[in-house]
This record gives sequence, structure tokens and C-alpha cells, in this order.
Amino acid sequence: MFTPVKMERLFAAVPKDLSGSVIAALGETGACHFIAPAVGALDLSDRKRLLAAVERRLDERLFSLPEGAKVRTGIEISSNADRALSELAWEAMSPALSRARALEIRKALRRLQSIYAVMELFRETAHTYMLEAWVPHGMENVVSEAIDRASGGRAVVSMSAPEFGDAPPTLLSNPVYMRPFEYLVKKYGLPSYYEIDPTCVIFVSFPLIFGMMYGDIGHGIVLLALSMLVYFIEKFWRRTQLSDLGPILVFCAFYSIVFGLLYGEAFGMEIEPQWRRPSDNIAYFLVLSVWIGVAHHVIGFILNAINLWKNKKYLRSIFQFQWIIFSATNILFVISSFDRGYIDTPSLWILVLVPALVMDAEGIYINKIEGKGILSGAMVPFYLGLKYSLNLISYMRLVIMALVHSTVSATIIAVSAETGASLVVSGLVTVVLIIVVDTFVVLVQTLRLHWVEWFYIFYKGRGIEFSPFRLQL
Repeated sequence: MFTPVKMERLFAAVPKDLSGSVIAALGETGACHFIAPAVGALDLSDRKRLLAAVERRLDERLFSLPEGAKVRTGIEISSNADRALSELAWEAMSPALSRARALEIRKALRRLQSIYAVMELFRETAHTYMLEAWVPHGMENVVSEAIDRASGGRAVVSMSAPEFGDAPPTLLSNPVYMRPFEYLVKKYGLPSYYEIDPTCVIFVSFPLIFGMMYGDIGHGIVLLALSMLVYFIEKFWRRTQLSDLGPILVFCAFYSIVFGLLYGEAFGMEIEPQWRRPSDNIAYFLVLSVWIGVAHHVIGFILNAINLWKNKKYLRSIFQFQWIIFSATNILFVISSFDRGYIDTPSLWILVLVPALVMDAEGIYINKIEGKGILSGAMVPFYLGLKYSLNLISYMRLVIMALVHSTVSATIIAVSAETGASLVVSGLVTVVLIIVVDTFVVLVQTLRLHWVEWFYIFYKGRGIEFSPFRLQL
């Protein structure tokens, strides 16, 4: 949680004649993300041409096609993969080749294709191939033993931690119940190796914010039932793009039921609230929604401080805590102004202007140390401060959407009663307007609050996904 899986950098020098066996063994581990060298990669164009020619000859035999150009089987044999390819090429040209054996050769060619795709990332010496790969922490012994076994103990293997400036791939590691929310993170962008994974925070904040905007016991139960139905259909019958969304909606529906109890709403009808009803306490919920925005942003500032520290930007990391202080002083100023009924000048200076000037001076100082423009150091805090303030206003949509949901539900009930509409018609209108349209709108608003109003603080999402090599079967 919070950070991607630690990676180890693998370096191995393997004998050329056993390189194919080593690659096959690594493919069985499923633990190596191979690294392309900056220079000196192998040129295997002749092997690729031979692979394509053998495949073409097999198609001719399998589908009774007219024979094309003669296959030239001559390649330089430097590895057991080359030897296997040469033998398969000669066998494919045999007039006595059976259909069953042709299919077996096609399967072997697919394995060779994946082996050569990896070998193109190797460098070579007179007698060895050198490979580099990223290996997840904890899998080092498995990979080392696989290389040692496949090479007969003739390979040289070393593991090292990534150096600052390397770009290891990202492999997320979250508990099973949190993994559906990785879908929301990945759709925005995968976190880099040196970046905080926000999945565990979104696991709490996303359904919580959704529930605040969609609080209704009845609609929450309907949404929960439909979400679980979609989830089980997708899991046990057919997987589609909704497969990752089903579990997310289950959590969101649960929080909708909870807030429905707190608000005292069931299918748009008022029941005894366990907390407060938004329609009767609009001012209270508007202030609360801003406080939720402040808390959400403070979490973002803390995560950004950790990101900056991990990337050795220590001054900027410390500077993030000034934003937390700035948030607290501004909120105190707003509260004190509401209590007084007017803006107090000393409070304005102490709680707003002085912290803003301090942040501005810190921005100029940090930019000067980093050799950047002083003007940008002076203007960026003001720009971010304005953006921060506007984003907090956006959190007022929490109560606005809750009021919209309640009003639409109550309107459907009132219109149905006045017109004498049947229960079936009322149910269909409710399903269309509330369960479909309103659910979609609330999901979009919840996603916006995370992607637009929150991610800008700390998250870039420019990581490379860990892609382990596996042999094609």
C-alpha cells in the first residue's frame, strides 16, 4: 500500500549456447521486466526473417496453399534457440511433414518468437549474452535459481537496488478489497516508481463522497443489488469493461445506504434522520462540504510532501507543510469572520496576508536555490492559492448534489400521486432518472473531485507498468 513494490535490478551474463534455455526459465518465473539497452542491442533480423518464412511454409502445408519462395535456412548458430529454429526450419520443408507435427512446430515457433523478442534487448561479448531486468523485491532468489539451473551454474548474476535517476516499472500492491479502486487510478495514469499510490486513500474517499451526494436508503439498496448482480455476472459469466466498475459501485451503494440513514431518506420519502437532513440544514452542510475539501487537500499536501522527499526535493517537501498551515489560518479567518459578522483587519493580516507573504518569500528562495526564475517563485504561490480556493468551492457540490437527488426523488413521488400513475410507471421513472442518470452524474462529479480538484496537488501518473516476460504458449 501507498508505495509500489520495490524493485531490484538484475544483471546477468549467460553463455551464448544456453541463452535460449535461460530465457525460457525466466519466462516461467514471470518475474522479469527486461530493460532495453541504450546502445549495443542485438540485431536478430535474420532470425526474424527465418521465423516468418517457416510460418509461411507451415501455412502452405496446413491450408494447401501454393508454395512460395524457397526458405533459406542458413543462420549463424550461436545459441540453443538458433539451433532449435534451424532444426524446425529443415523439418518444416520436409515433404513428409504431417498436419499434427505442423501444428506442434507452429507452437514451438511462438515460443521462439517470444525468446527472440527478449534477446533483442541483450548485449553480447565474444562468448556471452548480457541481460538486465527489473525484478520485484522478494523474487530475487527465484530468478537467480532459475538462471543458475538453466545455465548449469555457468552464468554470472548480480542484483542491485535502483539508483536515483533510474526509472523502474510500477507494480502496485494493494489488499484484494482495494484493488478495484486501482482501476480509477490507472485510468488517470499509473503512479511512477517514486510516487505515492493513492489507491488506499481513494478506497475511503471515493465511496464516502459518492454516498454524501447520493444518500438514500431505498435507492442505495437498489443500486447495491444491481451492482452485485453486475459483479457476479461479470465474474462468473462474461468479463467486459464493467468488470472493474461493479465492485466500486458496491462500496458506493453501501455508503449511500449509510448516508440515507443519516439524512432520513428512503426512495425520496422522509423518515426519522439519524443525523441531519440536508434540505433543512443547507448552511451547515455547505460549511461541512468545504471542511471536507480542506481535509482532502491536506491529505494531498502530505502525500505531495512525501513524493517530493522521495525525489530528494527536500526544501519543496518541507514547503508543503506551509500549505497546511495556510489552510488552517484561512479557515480560522473565515470562521472568525462569520462569528463577528464582519471582516476584522488584524485577523486578515495575521491569518491570511502574512502567511501568504511568507509562502511567497519561500517560493522565491527555493527557486533561487534551484536556479529557476524568481518571478515564477513569486507568482506560483498566488496562482496555486487561487486555484486552491476555487477548488474548495467545488466541494460544495457535495450538498448541492444531495439536494438535487432528494428533490428529484420527492418530485417523482409527488407527480405520481397527483396523476395517479401506477407503481410500475413510477418505478420505471425512478430507475431511469435516479438509478441510471443520477448515478452516472454523481459518479462523474465524484471522479472530478478526485482527478481535477485533488490529483493536481501531488499526482502526475506517468509510471511504466511492470510487464513480466512470459513465454507464448
